[in-house]
Amino acid sequence: MTAVLSRADRAATVLSRRVAALHTALLRRTGGRLGNRFRGGDVVLVTCRGRVSGQPRTTPLIHVRDGADVVVAASNGGIDTEPQWWLNLRAHPHGEVEVRGRRWAVTAAEVDGPERDRLWAALMAHFDGYDGYQAKVSRRIAVVRLSPAG
Repeated sequence: MTAVLSRADRAATVLSRRVAALHTALLRRTGGRLGNRFRGGDVVLVTCRGRVSGQPRTTPLIHVRDGADVVVAASNGGIDTEPQWWLNLRAHPHGEVEVRGRRWAVTAAEVDGPERDRLWAALMAHFDGYDGYQAKVSRRIAVVRLSPAG
């Protein structure tokens, strides 16, 4: 089922994609020295294969570390549809993350139960807007663990 986005959500999606492309370019051009923080949180670049195109897609996201794992929220900026990067990782859970110029392969998995609650709180400690996003949407925002592959 495809969700019908409001005019405001469509505009926010277009703007978000353009800002994300600029943010990704800045991070890569500076080896992660500039743009590695956003709205109080640390930024990770998540690259995954498009589920339709098969082409690599990169998205900057706020993250927290949990041991060797990177943890992100599939918030989509408070828009009530799953973000494309999460749909892509659900279809093919292998990707790559990049933090401050260092890259490594990962495998994605959604986190549930008490572990989700703990990681949601950790994400909120870095960006308190996630609770506001959750209040705006009808879906439960996924918490995604990106674990080093192999």
